[in-house]
Amino acid sequence: MKKFIAYIWGLVVFASLTGCNPYDVEEILISRDDVSLTIKGEPIFVYDEGTCQMAYNADRYECRAMNDDVTQYFVLKAHERMTHAFQEFTADLTYTYMGNVVAEKDLLFRIEKIDNSIGFAWLWCSDAAIGIVVKLF
Repeated sequence: MKKFIAYIWGLVVFASLTGCNPYDVEEILISRDDVSLTIKGEPIFVYDEGTCQMAYNADRYECRAMNDDVTQYFVLKAHERMTHAFQEFTADLTYTYMGNVVAEKDLLFRIEKIDNSIGFAWLWCSDAAIGIVVKLF
């Protein structure tokens, strides 16, 4: 019985140290090569060049992507300029999900990867398991 309790205690300590986050940032985010919004492993928005538009406003630190009839979209409004890998910043995120508009404020994101040659940045919010790939023009 003591071994069992020690085993359970070890699992609790391990889970608390690792954060027990079942979402793999590599699988959910870094492997993507398109402008997209993924939440808890589910693609919510995926940019399609033929039916979507995107924009980046460098002065307002704002990224937008939407389909042509604006029924599906996301808007990321960072509180500071996104410039380099591993930078952490807060941002507000508004997006559509199942016909509803969802707004989340003051999310903490981290730039997991940035590729200046194509202008893409891979952003991850570990608290909410939100992955976003944006194009910074």
